[in-house]
Amino acid sequence: MPFRFFVPEARETGQMVAVRGEEFHHLRKVLRLQPGDTLSLFDGQGRGFEGRLVEILRGEARVRIGREESSPESPLPLTLMAALAKGEKFDLVVQKATELGVHAIQPFYSKHADVRPAADRDSRKPERWRRIALSACKQSGRTRLPLLEDPRALGEILARTCRGIGVAMDPESSEGLGPEARAALSGASAVTVAVGPEGGWSDEEREEFRQAGFLRLRLGPRTLRTETAAIVSTAILQFVAGDLAEAAGGDPPGRTDKTLKTKV
Repeated sequence: MPFRFFVPEARETGQMVAVRGEEFHHLRKVLRLQPGDTLSLFDGQGRGFEGRLVEILRGEARVRIGREESSPESPLPLTLMAALAKGEKFDLVVQKATELGVHAIQPFYSKHADVRPAADRDSRKPERWRRIALSACKQSGRTRLPLLEDPRALGEILARTCRGIGVAMDPESSEGLGPEARAALSGASAVTVAVGPEGGWSDEEREEFRQAGFLRLRLGPRTLRTETAAIVSTAILQFVAGDLAEAAGGDPPGRTDKTLKTKV
């Protein structure tokens, strides 16, 4: 597979584009590519192209765009709402959710989380997450960068309109991914899934989900770490409503809206 580069300006076959900044450093100093080498470009909006390196100048490389490549993007607009966690846990969530094809990632502060707004003042985090997402796009072959929102309070997020069917993963729920839930989710035009902290949801947060019309589901009999739950939830929803079942040889998911009865 050709080396992949993020070039937002890539638009059409025959266009000449410049690779600059960190992408140029990687091309020139790390990979040591030479004129004539083939590479792959993507614009971060869902399109990818074959390219050929034409020349290397001081500070940039000139690339001629060739044919457009097929995009492996999921047909399901899936938004992952994930509780913030300390250390590298959230970095892992961003990386794996991107590889699994989410359209957007919304970090949030939760009552029982070990990260709170007053102590979370690292303004570099969103930029670090974007770098992680970009690297995951390159590795996985994606052509669309997921939208990475700034961290917000859960109530603030739920006060807005969430896309499609809302699902809150909750180990204390009596409902699992049974036939009814799978049937409704398989026809969803969009899904927003919320995964809480290892401390679990508070009663107030469960009420906020109820008022927002979210379905509460559990992931099984075992209690998962928050990063594990986020990754597993994303994979399950891509299988049920996205394109993982199709890739595995199952029937492709439907694309019709259905109403899901909320059980909170």
